[in-house]
Amino acid sequence: MSAIKVIRALLIAHAPILALVPAARIVAGTVPQGTPLPAIGLTEISRVELPTVSLGQRAVLVTARIQVTVHASAYPEQKAVLQAAKLGPGTHTGTVAGIEVRSVMRDIVGPDMTDDDAGVYQQSRDFKVVYVEAN
Repeated sequence: MSAIKVIRALLIAHAPILALVPAARIVAGTVPQGTPLPAIGLTEISRVELPTVSLGQRAVLVTARIQVTVHASAYPEQKAVLQAAKLGPGTHTGTVAGIEVRSVMRDIVGPDMTDDDAGVYQQSRDFKVVYVEAN
């Protein structure tokens, strides 16, 4: 959950995202049915904990892949929100949402998905989040 907290904090602090999606619609997990669109769901795809040699340290370095899934009511809106979700140039480091972050970097972008019956357009962007977690 720590990496999701990091990505959510970065998204709600990013003006281009807030211009398109209210902070209340950027949620951990699956976006609930009936949520007004656009909205963003955050899920953890994978995580690797790098133990220390002694396995006795108080903290471990974790690399997590977080998927940011955009849900929109129109294709152009989907693309605009996904573009804003890039979080700008560079790598994010430091303390974010109370978590010691080594780096947040963009990773892959998923395919366009459409649910014609529901009128929902979706696409995801992944981030690799490297952070320190208590052991």
